[in-house]
Amino acid sequence: MKSKMDPLVSVVIPVYNVESYLHECVKSVVEQTYTNIEIILVDDGSTDNSGTLCDEFALSDSRICVFHKKNGGLSDARNYGIRRSRGSLISFIDSDDYVSSDYIMHLYQALVRGNTDIAATSICIFHNGELPKVDKHNTAVFHVYDACDALEDMLYMRHLEPNAFPKIYKRELFDTIQYPVGKLYEDIATTAKLIDKAGKIAYLNEKDYYYRIRPNSIQTASFNPKKLDLLDQLNVVKSIVQTTYPSIINAYYSKEQSALFNLYMNISPDDTKEMLGIADDLWHGIKKNRISVLKDREARPDARIASLLSFLGSIPCRCVYKLVRK
Repeated sequence: MKSKMDPLVSVVIPVYNVESYLHECVKSVVEQTYTNIEIILVDDGSTDNSGTLCDEFALSDSRICVFHKKNGGLSDARNYGIRRSRGSLISFIDSDDYVSSDYIMHLYQALVRGNTDIAATSICIFHNGELPKVDKHNTAVFHVYDACDALEDMLYMRHLEPNAFPKIYKRELFDTIQYPVGKLYEDIATTAKLIDKAGKIAYLNEKDYYYRIRPNSIQTASFNPKKLDLLDQLNVVKSIVQTTYPSIINAYYSKEQSALFNLYMNISPDDTKEMLGIADDLWHGIKKNRISVLKDREARPDARIASLLSFLGSIPCRCVYKLVRK
């Protein structure tokens, strides 16, 4: 449905070597009930058939714009798409994911209802080869968070996702904020900056965004030093919290503890000397945070369990963790 008053929404989709998933993604956006959209496909130097598929999609729908560029990574592709967008509102979708037909409509309605510069819904996580299992809720939950409460919610991993999705943004938020090029886990610091700048965010508990876990994705791949980018991005968040929202510092430490522990457990005891040195640094961070996290009743269970296990020592901690994971 479209009215003359509906603002143009630019849906930015970075594309890189996703020929197996791209049709499902683009089809889900083309079929949106909110129709005043432009679909920006940024082919980020794909080496498979993704770029050709993008061009074919553009022939079938005048709302689809395709840009081909040299590979620069996810952040670079998002920034590129923002610069070439025409809409007053911007939303991001990863090209191996897809969305419900009401995704943009729900986001826009939440934005208007909350009178905010950002609105968010929820994600439904599924593994490749499976179908998303969407929990049916009886009552729609709508809430407007101020920036402090929003960051606390995000860091405690309650409702608001740290990802660029599932959200809609007023484009002026990106006048001074960009995604960091060449970094993994680029979303969390940028999302914190955007929430801080916006001052508040509307949330609707619709699971409209279907987030695919793929083999060899960043979530499932073995450890490499680039994964430490997460800690760099968290330090940016820490600076925002300490400077402007010091009352929620415990929420930051809870998030950091979960990150440190996951990175630490991703390194094998039989790994290289360099990797074991990294593991030692991570273990030191875990021990540094553990008392404050254990005292924090709002901390996530995984962060508190990690803190408790750390008192066993590094080797017993690993053994117990593996037993629990089986």
